[in-house]
Amino acid sequence: MRIAVCEDNEIHRDILEHLLNRYFSERSIHFELVPYKYGKNFLCDMEEGAFFDVTFLDIYMEDTMGNEIAHKLRAMGYQGEIVFLTASPDFAIESYDVDAGGYLLKPLDYEKLRMVMDRITRNTDPCTYQIRQRTTVTKLVYHEILYIESSNSKCILHTEYGGEYTVYKTLNTIEKELGDRRFLRCHQSFLVNMDHIKQIGKQFLLSNGDYVPIRQRGVKPVRQAYMDYIDSKSAVL
Repeated sequence: MRIAVCEDNEIHRDILEHLLNRYFSERSIHFELVPYKYGKNFLCDMEEGAFFDVTFLDIYMEDTMGNEIAHKLRAMGYQGEIVFLTASPDFAIESYDVDAGGYLLKPLDYEKLRMVMDRITRNTDPCTYQIRQRTTVTKLVYHEILYIESSNSKCILHTEYGGEYTVYKTLNTIEKELGDRRFLRCHQSFLVNMDHIKQIGKQFLLSNGDYVPIRQRGVKPVRQAYMDYIDSKSAVL
């Protein structure tokens, strides 16, 4: 999920980034945040083809007003979510004119941010992997994927509900397409979803009882990568 934050106050930008890091880490959702101090720079990037799933707009900025940017975005055909940031509720009613996804008052409160983002992520399904099979497309939510194994010229995706999906791509290609830190390359032929690991030994024991091998040359780095992932999730709680 790509997120733009238009906020001219560096402290407020940092606070919002911290809260968003906490939110996405708790849900193991990969996201990219691009900060903007000036609304005009943001609009220039949008006009040049940039896209963001969610845009946070400070109502009062040095060079322009956030609500003016929102109207220009909608006029450009922008279909992403818009969330206003402000110290005053004066523009709350106007936010409906641009179909805003939320209105957050400063100082920012994590629980209110969480409510807004939960609503947005439910609508956008940011972390899904698309499997194309002839004329059909299957979307798998990342959390549903237990592990992926490479077998000759294809890969098999194993899901938490017992389903298996065959994809004629290399494991390297799928790893890049997923682009999510929860998936660990623990073996030349395996990618494992670390959110489903229940026990570490010579292999990983997963939540469904399956075992995923760990490469013997490099056991320590693999185990350390898993521990670092767990620690990073705990650090933001």
